[in-house]
Amino acid sequence: MRDGEWTLSLPGAEVTWGPADLPIVNMAAPDLGDVGITDDDTDRPREDGRAFGQDFRGGRTITVELGVFGDSEAEARATLAGLATAWRGDAVRHTPGAVAELRMRHAGRERVVYGRPRRFASDETEIHEGVAEVVADFAAVDDVFYAPDEDSRTVTLAPPTGGGLVAPLAAPLTTTATSDRSAGITVGGELGAWPVLTIYGPVTNPVVEVVGQWRFELRTTLAYDRSVTVDTRPWARVILLDGGGSLAGAVTRSSPRLAAMALPPGPYELAFRGIDETGTSYLRFAWREAYPTP
Repeated sequence: MRDGEWTLSLPGAEVTWGPADLPIVNMAAPDLGDVGITDDDTDRPREDGRAFGQDFRGGRTITVELGVFGDSEAEARATLAGLATAWRGDAVRHTPGAVAELRMRHAGRERVVYGRPRRFASDETEIHEGVAEVVADFAAVDDVFYAPDEDSRTVTLAPPTGGGLVAPLAAPLTTTATSDRSAGITVGGELGAWPVLTIYGPVTNPVVEVVGQWRFELRTTLAYDRSVTVDTRPWARVILLDGGGSLAGAVTRSSPRLAAMALPPGPYELAFRGIDETGTSYLRFAWREAYPTP
């Protein structure tokens, strides 16, 4: 991707615009939009001032003004049709929670936002000259710009070193020890990153802990050919078995809410625990760096 390029990507459709050598050009600098704040402020009863509660940041709306150019009216109409088709968002708009990607690159920094294409207004006054103008909106799910590539770390479970009854003795008795393995990770970026945890069986009662941040535990058993994904990203927030089916009911009461699992930038120790006699279960822990600006 070159500096100045923007790309809208969704299943089955992709369109790129920006620099003057492309058939679709930015006619003005894209408007990144402001971010609405929802607050819980209240007036202080019978006195001056206000009492602050929690503040919540909304999603931004990015507006682009585009010029569509062709060597002929037919060529301009074909390019405009391709842009309009992509901006319909048919691949995502019928599925709750589905999002498209809007990518951009400036000064060597590539960023991506997630959301849906919305308003699309075209002006074909000069289409006979091979020129059309478009004003279009992209509604982002939040106000964050993400790195284009995932960071990830895989942690495997070590098989238990021995058998026998496990102390302290308490019902139900078990003759299998819990396996434990940890690894170091470093979260970059400038804002908290949302992790995606994928646990592959065979494992019983898997636990994922970011030491000093949170401990997430599932009371369930995964067979050797099954996996579960815990997706904390704002546009997902699901706990799904491979092939579908929610496993949210297996989350322990002491585990954090998915909306509270973002990791601020910094180094961490990542631990994976569970009962696995084979030592073949593993965790894939993935995240994208997050930034407040492109």
